[in-house]
Amino acid sequence: MSSKLTVCGVCEYRNINKPSVVWCSECDEGLCEGCKEHHAASKGTREHSIVSISEYQKLPSNILEFTQTCSKHNEKYQIFCKKHDCPCCRRCVVETHDDCRELNAIDDVIKNVKSSNVFLEMEQVLAELLENIQRIRTDLQDNLKSLMVNKNRIELEIKETRMLINDHLDILQESLMKELYDAEEKENKKISCLISSVQEKEREITECQTNLDKIKQHASDLQTFLAMKHYQNDITDNEQFIESLLVEKNINNVTLSLEIGKFFENLPTAINKMGTITLDTRPSDTTLSKRKNKQAQIMLPITHVPTIDDIKLTLIQTVKTIEKYIINCSILPDGRMIFSCLVSNQINLMKTDGSLDFKLKRRGRTSHIHYIEESQKLVVTSGTEKSITIIDMKNRKTEKLISVGSGIYGIVHKDGKLFYNGCTSGLCVVSLDDDSVTQLVNVTLSQYSSIAIWSDQLYYIDNGNSVTCCDLQGKLKWKFELPEFLKIARGITVDNYGRVYVSGGPSSNVVVISPNGQKHRVLLSQKDGLSYPEALFFNRENNKLLIANRRNEAFLYDVSNC
Repeated sequence: MSSKLTVCGVCEYRNINKPSVVWCSECDEGLCEGCKEHHAASKGTREHSIVSISEYQKLPSNILEFTQTCSKHNEKYQIFCKKHDCPCCRRCVVETHDDCRELNAIDDVIKNVKSSNVFLEMEQVLAELLENIQRIRTDLQDNLKSLMVNKNRIELEIKETRMLINDHLDILQESLMKELYDAEEKENKKISCLISSVQEKEREITECQTNLDKIKQHASDLQTFLAMKHYQNDITDNEQFIESLLVEKNINNVTLSLEIGKFFENLPTAINKMGTITLDTRPSDTTLSKRKNKQAQIMLPITHVPTIDDIKLTLIQTVKTIEKYIINCSILPDGRMIFSCLVSNQINLMKTDGSLDFKLKRRGRTSHIHYIEESQKLVVTSGTEKSITIIDMKNRKTEKLISVGSGIYGIVHKDGKLFYNGCTSGLCVVSLDDDSVTQLVNVTLSQYSSIAIWSDQLYYIDNGNSVTCCDLQGKLKWKFELPEFLKIARGITVDNYGRVYVSGGPSSNVVVISPNGQKHRVLLSQKDGLSYPEALFFNRENNKLLIANRRNEAFLYDVSNC
């Protein structure tokens, strides 16, 4: 394979030895500079995607072994047999799959494989596995430290107790000290051994993540498809390893404690032991992530990934929003709806039947809101007043106020960080650990507009009336210029498939953008009752889309796929 990579396949066929500079996964061969130019100009190959040899060689060695052609017949794979779970060439179908009914075109099976639910699920499961294994390692290491602290504390207690009794207890003291050290040493060895196993699993998962990232960037779709089957077994093994730790209670915390024995008047004859070293085992405090509706057992071939053309909206409820100038909205896990009003500086929480539950009247400006489900906190931005308010929704009290030094509008939360629209200050992030503020992207964002987050991607509306997608480090993914018929975009939200919904105020419509930012479709307009909609929110738990007009009404839709 290495010689095949480094030598131009076209030149080699002509008995010319030239080094390759790029790799074409469609042709399954390397190309030199000259052949690269012909390859790009030829009608049959100009649409092929190529990658530099140096980048292609970064793929895992076992992935490089995957080829586009049948090893038996040396013909290109054209069909995927679901019954036998394998790709086939034309001759394979005739010779060994003639009776198979579930035969699909390989191009249909691998289409959009890198953006499929299965691939995304694998990435997320690996991230969860690594997070869990790191938590377990940290907890075990903390347990080691606590064992040492307990040992030192008990050692001091023993010595202090020893000073209160006579020399007759020297022998008993030595016996008890030996029991203490033996117990600590035994558990120390046990936990250290377990940490070694956990660290090895951590290394394997990290390597698997790195390989998967390289595959995502540089492997062909077929290689990616075949590699996924390879890595599924590794993921399942690592999940079972973590489950076994929990089932067998290997990560239960162990502590040392001391019970001082009762002393009698006749010490020399009545006392034969100073105390007892006990091991108290309790369940670990480590909280492990467990994805809802986990898809650990993934069936191939990959099913159809819904597109923007598959979206079907069904109006299920119309809500009277009471206040004027509704700028943002959200849906709580229990189905209640929240609306924020820019003019009255008020937040209204509505019951599922559309009636008012309660109001939160604020002293300062009220712009955008975001509900953090894990902590049951409501984050509220203040627009021109340049601050964030965090409200505990259990007691409806303000818990924290953070000054950010710039105008602030749309806001979202992930992993202890708040990402927000800083208007002229750009896309910014504030850490909830120390309230520090940093600029993520230096760009002027649209005033009063929302931002959205999905997986590891952020979405915002810039002042030029376009939607931009970037990663959590601010690296650009794609940019979509909004069509002329969508005016002054304000609201933005994302569904479970990465489809982006954007509302236009003056144009009174909602447009959905494809996950790659290349296509769009008008979903709703004035004929559906929209009148200057600025607020919209997609609830990913139950596939509901909430859209609020600036005044009077909001609409709750059920979102399904045709």
